[in-house]
Amino acid sequence: MPVKTTVDDTGVVRKVVLVGATGSACVIYTHGATITSWISQGKERLFLSKQAVINGSKAIRGGIPVVFRKLPQHGFARTSTWEFLGHKDSIDGVHARFLLRETKETMSSEWPYKFRLTLTVFLSESSLKVGLMVTNMDEVNIEFTSLLHTYLRTTNINDTELVGLSGCKYVDKILGGSDNSDKEEPLVVTKSEDRVYANAPDLLTVKVKGEKEIITVDKSGFKDYVFWNPWSELAKGMSDFGDSEYQEMLCVEAGAVSAPIVLEPGKEWEGFTTLTVESQ
Repeated sequence: MPVKTTVDDTGVVRKVVLVGATGSACVIYTHGATITSWISQGKERLFLSKQAVINGSKAIRGGIPVVFRKLPQHGFARTSTWEFLGHKDSIDGVHARFLLRETKETMSSEWPYKFRLTLTVFLSESSLKVGLMVTNMDEVNIEFTSLLHTYLRTTNINDTELVGLSGCKYVDKILGGSDNSDKEEPLVVTKSEDRVYANAPDLLTVKVKGEKEIITVDKSGFKDYVFWNPWSELAKGMSDFGDSEYQEMLCVEAGAVSAPIVLEPGKEWEGFTTLTVESQ
């Protein structure tokens, strides 16, 4: 059975599990349309904090949350309940779709527009492709930024390398938004990092020394990448994140954050990120 769902007492779908023919699997909670697990070739590929809260009271720490906002905060999409639209099987894998639209709460907030967000998840044997479509249903332009906040699992952050950003300029948010550029590869984490790479190359590679597999991260539609790890000092201040869990994760996030997207009435915008497990 390619799709399993968990419903609450009212019949609303709360969790969707996609199961591939070759043993791959993916778990999506309708709270935030957050992907919390991706198993490929027998291994978990996404990081989910052991202290993550998944009862709907706050955003889920880990996996792939949907960030959507105009304001500096991560926005309402990751804490809203999305509608499960169903799934479709194909020879290559299984698709699932989720929908978020305006509510009385969003209309009365600081983002009072009519909209549709559609999240598409495609699971295959060795890849997970996630797409976000934004549709302007209002009569005025809407302006937004967005991210697919991807937490990749790693066995050891000290041995983890990111390749593909050599020579690229970035804004260092830890240093108050100062501009910098990477001159060497691979990129490794040795301290708290929060970088925005504007107009970055689409294809990046995450490697862990000594392992036989790599994960490629590819994007389309999105122009930017965010590179993030809280390291020990920030991890201690997060109630839903273990003090030492920074050693087990690396965020490589496809997004549109360096400049807001302006969408005219009736228009659509779409961005994708694709994670693929490959042998090295």
